Amino acid sequence: MSVGGLPAPAANAASGHRRRGARPPQRRKTPPSGTRQVRVGANGTVNLASITFLASKTHAGSQAIIDWNPDTIIITTTDGEVLAQYTWPAPGTRYVSTHTHPTPPASTDHHTPQDPELSPMS
Repeated sequence: MSVGGLPAPAANAASGHRRRGARPPQRRKTPPSGTRQVRVGANGTVNLASITFLASKTHAGSQAIIDWNPDTIIITTTDGEVLAQYTWPAPGTRYVSTHTHPTPPASTDHHTPQDPELSPMS
């Protein structure tokens, strides 16, 4: 239907309307190797292939370069300073950082009784 002598817009992908049942556009696949310039997020991270990598919180907001190949990911400043280097994580991994969870210290109490006795309370 036209209004004011103008033809009605077509309801198709060109006009921004999706047909019912139409699939959304596919995400761009990350090639096996390459280089990309990105901005380091406020929390010091960058994203590549739907994975968040910790780069450097002190460089938050600045530009960084991600260089990757099938084995490693290297994140550098635009001046060439290496901020982080990682191997590709296992499939399904969403976050990678250099931080590790603290492990409890090994027990220093190595005293084991030679002849254990039952407690009178047992």
